[in-house]
Amino acid sequence: MRRGWFPIGSNPTVETSTSWESVTVLGAVTDDGDSFYCWTDENLTRFHGIRLLEALQERFGDELVVFLDRAGYFWARDLWEHVSGTRATETVGDSSVACVRGDDLEVWYFPSKLPELNAVEGCWDQLQEWFKHRLVPDLSTLEEYLRQGLSTINEPDIWPYLTSKYLS
Repeated sequence: MRRGWFPIGSNPTVETSTSWESVTVLGAVTDDGDSFYCWTDENLTRFHGIRLLEALQERFGDELVVFLDRAGYFWARDLWEHVSGTRATETVGDSSVACVRGDDLEVWYFPSKLPELNAVEGCWDQLQEWFKHRLVPDLSTLEEYLRQGLSTINEPDIWPYLTSKYLS
């Protein structure tokens, strides 16, 4: 039971379940403030990272520079091979990978453990605030709330993130 305002004598309850149903959202913000979000009810793997890159190219054009965090589904040799066409290069193959380059796509990685450099984290903060006091009774309601919540996000300007304004 959480603290809150309830009528005297009432015993408010919310049914919960131990279900593992969930939705995972991936998102992107462009330099001109456009955004792209997609979600899945599967656990994320390197194949979802590759699919996200393909979806970004479909949406924003073939020649892209993408900045990613070092989540396992982005930090994967299969994704590097998808971008560069080879499994191991001088920029791919050890923990110091900063960039993977292909003909039409470059993937740059944010330093680990610095989410404040990632503009998408600001979007997730806004979405979390939007969800703060909403009851989500089932997965279909969650998916509907995601559509509503994502439409309320104000995409941040990515340049201060990329120029380290937030580190000072």
